[in-house]
Amino acid sequence: MNHDDAQVVEIEKFVPRNPLVILGFVESTTLGLLTSSYLIEQAKLHQIAQIRSIHIPPVTVFVGGKMRTPFRIYMNQEGSLMVITCEVPIDDEGLYEISSALVRWLQGINPKEIVVIDGIPVKGLVDNRTVYGAAETSNFKKLADVGVESAGSAIISGIGGALINESIGKKIEAVSLMTETSVDIPDPGAVLAIVEVLNKAYNLKLATDLLEESVKKLNEQTNDIISKFNQIQKDKSQKQTEQSIYG
Repeated sequence: MNHDDAQVVEIEKFVPRNPLVILGFVESTTLGLLTSSYLIEQAKLHQIAQIRSIHIPPVTVFVGGKMRTPFRIYMNQEGSLMVITCEVPIDDEGLYEISSALVRWLQGINPKEIVVIDGIPVKGLVDNRTVYGAAETSNFKKLADVGVESAGSAIISGIGGALINESIGKKIEAVSLMTETSVDIPDPGAVLAIVEVLNKAYNLKLATDLLEESVKKLNEQTNDIISKFNQIQKDKSQKQTEQSIYG
């Protein structure tokens, strides 16, 4: 499917069965990306589609011995769980096109709900962690029942916010789950807090006994990818500056 400058490309046949759709990206923290990566690993999801856009940096991600495009869609064998993730930042100018194309595609698979994961950046260790939720009042009860506190007022930015914005009025239930996340050190506790809420609210039954070790490994991979991407952008910017100076 095409929508202006964005395209969802299906690479494998699949049968969706009213799936729960969980989305995690690189935003102000890496919590969304780490959580989505952990879900993909633990639920043994397989890639079914990818998103192409001129607003997604043209890079290839090499992780776990596999070459991958950065913006990917995964699903379980049962067709009941979908995870959407991307390792690189999305150009702000492309947020509308990408989110619009993705939500139009999601409408075709009749999702049960979309859940956007995001972190609240903090310094140092987090002693008392709370999971906050942003959702319509009618859709918040199941989250409140498992200890999620209302975010009160919040602005959800980036690709996650754009996706929720696009879902409004399209009969797709959407919520955002957020918790404090350290930007100084690996924070498996933040991932654990979100996974526990997902397990309780959506009956996912994801194992958490090896979470700390797994998240630390995923955190190293994520930081390495982000560092290399930032260096590429820096080198590109420096080259453009030199060209403008020396003609």
